[in-house]
Amino acid sequence: MALARLATDAELDRIFDGALKVLETAGFLYQSPALRDTLVVAGCLDGPGDRVRIPRAMVQTMLEPRLASPALGPDSLARRQGPYRVGIGSQLAQFYLDPETSRRLPADRALLAEVTRFGHVWQDPEPVGPVLLARDVPPPVEPIEAVITLAQHTDRVAAGYVHYADQVPYLAEMGRILTGDAQRFIGICVFAVTPLRLDRRACELLQALMPRGASVWIGTQPASGASSPVTVAGTVVLAVAEILAGWVACHVLAPEALPGAGVCSGVLDMRTADVSYCAPEAMLQDLLCVEVFRHRAGGRCHVAGCASYTDAKWPGSQRAFEQAFEALTIYYHTGDGPHSGSGLLESGKTFSPVQLMLDQEFGEYLWRFAGGVGVSDEALALESILDITDGIGESHMTSDHTLEHWRGLYSPHLLDRGCWQDDTREARGEARLLARAWEQYREVRDQYQPTHVSPEHTRALEQVAEDAWRQSLGVSRPA
Repeated sequence: MALARLATDAELDRIFDGALKVLETAGFLYQSPALRDTLVVAGCLDGPGDRVRIPRAMVQTMLEPRLASPALGPDSLARRQGPYRVGIGSQLAQFYLDPETSRRLPADRALLAEVTRFGHVWQDPEPVGPVLLARDVPPPVEPIEAVITLAQHTDRVAAGYVHYADQVPYLAEMGRILTGDAQRFIGICVFAVTPLRLDRRACELLQALMPRGASVWIGTQPASGASSPVTVAGTVVLAVAEILAGWVACHVLAPEALPGAGVCSGVLDMRTADVSYCAPEAMLQDLLCVEVFRHRAGGRCHVAGCASYTDAKWPGSQRAFEQAFEALTIYYHTGDGPHSGSGLLESGKTFSPVQLMLDQEFGEYLWRFAGGVGVSDEALALESILDITDGIGESHMTSDHTLEHWRGLYSPHLLDRGCWQDDTREARGEARLLARAWEQYREVRDQYQPTHVSPEHTRALEQVAEDAWRQSLGVSRPA
């Protein structure tokens, strides 16, 4: 089945042309004098208020290698094979929803260690990433301490996450120590500040990372009705312009690089003054932005956060409703997935172990559906149909064909497919579901066995951390 389209070619042209006009006329603010000077030398023009105007021809030159080697993804909905697994990766949640106390706790290294131990068992042999931020250490050294925490509890560290340019050398050295790859822990999605600005931190990250050949993405997170126009098309024009401006900076700093992009737009709810990242208009904005890049700029643009950014603040019906809407719209319009969430609540701020297990179940459902239908001779089962005919005296339940193939049916681990038993029990159905999810999480976590931690690696990582504390904060690393 071909991917769904949101806009005609003529409409895509109008949006793309609008973005180019914004960059050429209003310009873009790079809040780094050094990067601004580099861009002006490369062909950008001085604009009002320290902005630079980006000529249309400069954008088109930047896009030429992208159009020559596009990364578009599938043209249709491919059948999915193999098992589905929600991973412990770079979720980077600020809070942890504790199922034991029903409290939302600030994330710290102890909680990061606990979830890392779960991930080490849960996704063996895949590596484990920083699911939580370590808020018990200062931000300048947080990702460095997070890598050490990961390395203490798994020998399969997936990634770090650089926040500031000053952290790049330390994380690069940690990547070299643990994996032999100095780029492993310095990948980042650098987000624009809507409207039309890369702040100083983002500019400095690009200047530090692009010459190293690091994996860099340009992200944008406009909120329609607040930081971007209230209309879907207007927000998409602004989002496209911001990604293009980020790509231009990357191209000037490292001409051979082809960074990707991520869009995670929101909609200002005029009743609550909160921003929703899973509203119907938000998904239209995200998917239309992806469509513009797919058909006009060689692709490499994705919906950031996928089905994880919902408004729900607690596991349950609202989360299931919102994630289903996100996962299915993304799948049918981009071919990406179908993916469930990754244990996150309230637009990525909070990680919930219970929600992670529910996301696994939901993802398995989607993955099984996306596997499609086989029509082999064995699947058609004509021999069995002709043998049993009208079902009087025998049934397919006891047929050889059923005995041979029933294990191919998906059977849920958490959902209740049984009959109604009594009013009191069924009224507590959702509470029982959440309890089963927590029990499943604990069963996996309790299988953890301490991994071997190389003393040489430990000493080397701690020396890197000590250097970071002294040079970034002017103090020794606490024992």
